[in-house]
Amino acid sequence: MNEVRRAGLEQIASMIEMTTGQLTSLLDAERNDVQDMPDNIEESDFAERVLTRPMFELASARIMLLEAIEHISAAIAKEEK
Repeated sequence: MNEVRRAGLEQIASMIEMTTGQLTSLLDAERNDVQDMPDNIEESDFAERVLTRPMFELASARIMLLEAIEHISAAIAKEEK
């Protein structure tokens, strides 16, 4: 891998890190909205409304972004050896 491609990967990783930060903020806001609800939400009247919230999808997306950063970092590290 040449320096131009490596720099491109580093730029992509940086953009993903910024996106991850924004996503984390949104996820935290969603979590705060449901923070005061009971732990056994599945059995409550709120279950249908809460379990369909985007919070779970945002959490999954955040994990995927973090994994993408790890893979990009590993690709850069392999080439630097």
